[in-house]
Amino acid sequence: MDAPALPPDEVGPQLEGKAKAIGDLDSLVQALLTALPASKPWQRQLRMHLADVDRVSQVLRLVVAMGRSEQEVNQAAGELLAAMRAAKASVNGGRADMGTKAAASLGFNLAQKVVASLSK
Repeated sequence: MDAPALPPDEVGPQLEGKAKAIGDLDSLVQALLTALPASKPWQRQLRMHLADVDRVSQVLRLVVAMGRSEQEVNQAAGELLAAMRAAKASVNGGRADMGTKAAASLGFNLAQKVVASLSK
């Protein structure tokens, strides 16, 4: 079931809020990918999970921009949350430093915010 059509003056701010939430998560993921070396097994595993988050966030961004159905948007948002949950779990179960653990936790919270903003 598609969301009800909004007046044109309300569409811009609504899309802007969704785009900001996705953009914030993307910025965090890109910063982690840039700063995280691939010298230890847990770092390589986290980089793999973050690359998956990056891929899924691009898909989500495209689905939203193309105005696809609510079902497709929710599916893509769920995949984003699952990918970020996997990244957070791999960090929490490994030997990551506190900064990396905090960044992964922040990323998971941002992914939850993205899902919540898209559910409205």
